[in-house]
Amino acid sequence: MDITTFQCPHCQAMLRMRNRQVEGSTFPCPDCGQQLRITSTPQGELSISHIEPEPKPTGPSPLVIKARTGWKQLQKAGTYLLASPVLMAWLVAGTGALILLLLILFDDRPSAQIADNQAAEPETVAADAESETTDTPADQTPMAQAVPELPADENQNQPEPEVPDQAVDVPFAHQVLIAAKPENLPPLIAPKPQPVAQPAMPQTDVTLALQIPILEFRQTDEIPLKTMMIQFEEMLDTRFELAENVKNDPRLLETPIALSRRNTTLSNLLEQILSEGALTFRVKSNKIYIERAAAP
Repeated sequence: MDITTFQCPHCQAMLRMRNRQVEGSTFPCPDCGQQLRITSTPQGELSISHIEPEPKPTGPSPLVIKARTGWKQLQKAGTYLLASPVLMAWLVAGTGALILLLLILFDDRPSAQIADNQAAEPETVAADAESETTDTPADQTPMAQAVPELPADENQNQPEPEVPDQAVDVPFAHQVLIAAKPENLPPLIAPKPQPVAQPAMPQTDVTLALQIPILEFRQTDEIPLKTMMIQFEEMLDTRFELAENVKNDPRLLETPIALSRRNTTLSNLLEQILSEGALTFRVKSNKIYIERAAAP
């Protein structure tokens, strides 16, 4: 493998290169980061030279250039407005109209409210003056002047003079109406809320419900006869009426039942289930009565 050793002209670091000896190629120094270029000597040997950085332009910054450009645009616009008095007049009028519109929009007190307040102030002052004159009439003397002042030791045993009750004229604006309490008023008792009547539900036609077709009924696990009858009550939307000899026999109602049928009706299913406990049913007055089957 062809390996060539060089020395960085900037930091004097030793550099080794392999398979990259291409004249004119550039690369950064791993130590100092300066850009280096591979050059060829007149003898045909490869060497490394330092690449001088390009000098930075000494002209004005981009911000200054933008500021100068904007100033020139403003000068051109001002010159154009000065040359056209009509456009200047329209610009001034539009600015004044915009200022007036903003003052109207941001005014906290509308003119109508200010006028109402100004009209209400004289009425309030007149009402206050009238109330002061009616509260203290000229011919009425204060209550404190009715009792002559006595020395402290003489006034201790003297009874206080009785002040006659006099009606005080109160302005109509300051009068308060008080309702008189009626006599012999019976106590007010709120009526008790009545329970809401349940709407009458339409009764199910048991005869038609027993003819409902059943494609498949499967009860593989044994359950008590009582539980099976509750399921049929829910399917028929009715309640079975049990005979006394059936209701009082708990062992009969606990008879285990397991049944599976296809393509049948609710009537046939109920008949087969009751037959497991030697029972039968009959329909009377739209009700199903469960009773013991007659002995053969």
